Amino acid sequence: MTPHKPSTTTLLGTIPADARQRRYFPAILVVTAEFIAYLMCVAGAVILPWWWLKGVCVLAATVLVGFLYVIAHDAGHGSFVPGRRANRWVARLAFFPTFTPLAAWVRAHVLLHHNFLRVRGRDMVWIPWTAEEYRNASVWRRGWYRLLRTPIGLTFYWTVGNWIPYLLFPPREGIGTRHRQNWFDRFLVIGFAVAMFSGLFALTQAAEGWSWADPVGPLGVVLLGMVLPYLGFTYQIALVDLVHHMHPQAICFLSRDDWDYYTATVESTTHVVLPFGLNRFMHNILEHTAHHVDPRIPLYNLPRVQDILEAAYPTDISVERLTPGYLLRILRTCRLYDYDRRQWLDYDGTPTTPARRPEGNPTVASS
Repeated sequence: MTPHKPSTTTLLGTIPADARQRRYFPAILVVTAEFIAYLMCVAGAVILPWWWLKGVCVLAATVLVGFLYVIAHDAGHGSFVPGRRANRWVARLAFFPTFTPLAAWVRAHVLLHHNFLRVRGRDMVWIPWTAEEYRNASVWRRGWYRLLRTPIGLTFYWTVGNWIPYLLFPPREGIGTRHRQNWFDRFLVIGFAVAMFSGLFALTQAAEGWSWADPVGPLGVVLLGMVLPYLGFTYQIALVDLVHHMHPQAICFLSRDDWDYYTATVESTTHVVLPFGLNRFMHNILEHTAHHVDPRIPLYNLPRVQDILEAAYPTDISVERLTPGYLLRILRTCRLYDYDRRQWLDYDGTPTTPARRPEGNPTVASS
């Protein structure tokens, strides 16, 4: 750990000003091409012959939905292209396949996740229970908590834990002045879903007369064209959120008073590396330390800034290769948390990592 943590001004000062510059080209070209490819894949899923070919189209659509979400995420931060209004409409368009209303996402992700990163009760991304909470919970709630922290359970994390309570039905008091904007974005998402179903169903009706086609019925349109690509995306986003923010060295905070910018963004946000240079293929979302240090950096500049930060603070940034073994290590290690001692625990309360604070001193961090 860095003995004397740099100030926010010092940390941001390590990033060149031109790394925050946004541009329209090729950003607009990329989002347009990926959205068209997504539409072609879901169209193929509902009319192409052979179920294996339909499955390939669904899988490709799932990957493209994830790519579009990353672009929407960047645009939602106002970082993808120049101009606030342009970013908003890019975000809305790219969020459509995940049925995400922009205003609710801004509240949940920008205002809560970023401003209260790893703060218990404010951030909603993989915040752990204490051992006492786990002991006092019902058998059903303990079982659900444990299920989510398994390779199979990841698929339920996004829909049940994030999409429904934070994006689809956010609390009215949490939306505040964005209430009307949230309803507008909701109607846009509903309109997209209706248009998608109508368009795909009309395509299957037309394909009835094509000798090579094997169109599905209305239920197949919903399942192959809309539901399965969404569910595939939910697994992706749950996995990415997990590996970004759950790490044996990551620190969680009991309150905002206990929080500091450097510990949250640098020491507790992981840079995950994929094999074969696939990080760029994923629109650089895995260069996540750089994104949390400064969300104004466009996704196409994140690798450069990540390299700068890792050169400046090499001992504080966790860099991990994403493998099945690493995923299982996180799920075994990061289960419950002692917020006073800053220490990960197993379900029985046994420590799985060293304490980051001396016992009995909740205000002084160990170095």
